[in-house]
Amino acid sequence: MKFNITNKILKKKFYIDSRLVKENSVFLCIKGPNNDGHKYAKLVLDRFKRTIIICEKNSIYLKNLKNSNRVIFCNSTKDFLINLARIKRYLLNSKNFIGITGSSGKTSLKDLLFTVLNKYKKSYKSQKSYNNNIGLPYTLVNQNINSEFNIYELGMNNFGEIDSLSNILKPNLAIITNIGEAHLGNLGSIKNIAKAKAEIIKNITKQGTIILNHDCKFFNQLKKISKKNKIKVLSFGSTSKATVSYKVISLNEIEIKLNNLKFKLKLNDINPNMINNMLVCILVLSFFKLNIRKSKNYFNKIKNTRGRGNIVKFRKEIIIIDDSYNSNPSSLKSSINQFEKLSTKKKKILVIGDMLELGKFSKKKHGEIGNYLSKMGFNRILLVGKDSKEIYKKIKSTFWCKYFENINIFSKYFKNVLIENSIIMFKASNGVGLNKLLNKKIY
Repeated sequence: MKFNITNKILKKKFYIDSRLVKENSVFLCIKGPNNDGHKYAKLVLDRFKRTIIICEKNSIYLKNLKNSNRVIFCNSTKDFLINLARIKRYLLNSKNFIGITGSSGKTSLKDLLFTVLNKYKKSYKSQKSYNNNIGLPYTLVNQNINSEFNIYELGMNNFGEIDSLSNILKPNLAIITNIGEAHLGNLGSIKNIAKAKAEIIKNITKQGTIILNHDCKFFNQLKKISKKNKIKVLSFGSTSKATVSYKVISLNEIEIKLNNLKFKLKLNDINPNMINNMLVCILVLSFFKLNIRKSKNYFNKIKNTRGRGNIVKFRKEIIIIDDSYNSNPSSLKSSINQFEKLSTKKKKILVIGDMLELGKFSKKKHGEIGNYLSKMGFNRILLVGKDSKEIYKKIKSTFWCKYFENINIFSKYFKNVLIENSIIMFKASNGVGLNKLLNKKIY
């Protein structure tokens, strides 16, 4: 069947999971690393009488598929999805597309930005953590609302991926949260990570703006690239040189400074990521000329997304800081530093799981965390995961600490971690399993 993309198909709901398909929608057969959507093309075609199937003409699973005017053949369903997303991007009646990338904090910033901006004008955010070469275009083609603000996150594992995604999205405002050592195993050095993240800059629309982390050691490099591409630069951070900066007043209060504007904020969850996220939100409000003081009421009520630094009161005397969804050397050091500075009479207990995706650098980077921790002061430290043993080796003579090879062994010990009159911080990459364990035991 020859097919021209029309407004009619663009108004339909797209699915890439055959179990979720509904009548009068579009099922896009995507071949992934673990499964192939083409296996289910005939099943969907037989079950739904008004659903369109898009598949690759050379797939081995289509030999028995009958000719149908509801089947669209193409060379690559991934390319089809990307091209469709490009068209959808320009058909949406909105000029404000915000693209967020960085080594950590993308999803939590996206969620916070959406919560705040939606209070002012109708907003849209990409779903879940759909931020790769399938997730971003898939979310974009399914955006059927015209919003004033559209917020998307862009993830990567290697060079060229941010370039591809930002070329689809074409943001007029881009944000790089930070440059850390996530994906170090793929890219080889933190300089290469910075280079890969910077790919978003050349795809910002004409006379667009980028928001950069002034505390990041690659700030000047990213600023230089931005200026070369004639992109306006705004910045956030703890330094007064940033466009918007902050200083901690007390355990739950900070002072914000934006140009000549100063105001204080009381917060539910104080951690580096949450503070930086709020600074970015304030910059975005300023960029769109929205009332910043009005936002104070929203920030006072906002809590972190579960697993990304949210605080949970467990029983009477136990406080849990759940940062178990993501970890890399930079974000872990930042969280450890903030936790160590926390003024409290409670015992401080630190539970650290492996930082994943560090490749051949993993043992070295875990060892560096051990050296960093050796200068700190905690009551107890518990370590979970194969490479966290490198941390254990560095601190076992300094701290009360225990090492667990995997999450299954640790889960049997878990109840012993919950000591009365304590604050416990959990930090790990999601693949370690601490996130799932806390969901089961705490929430």
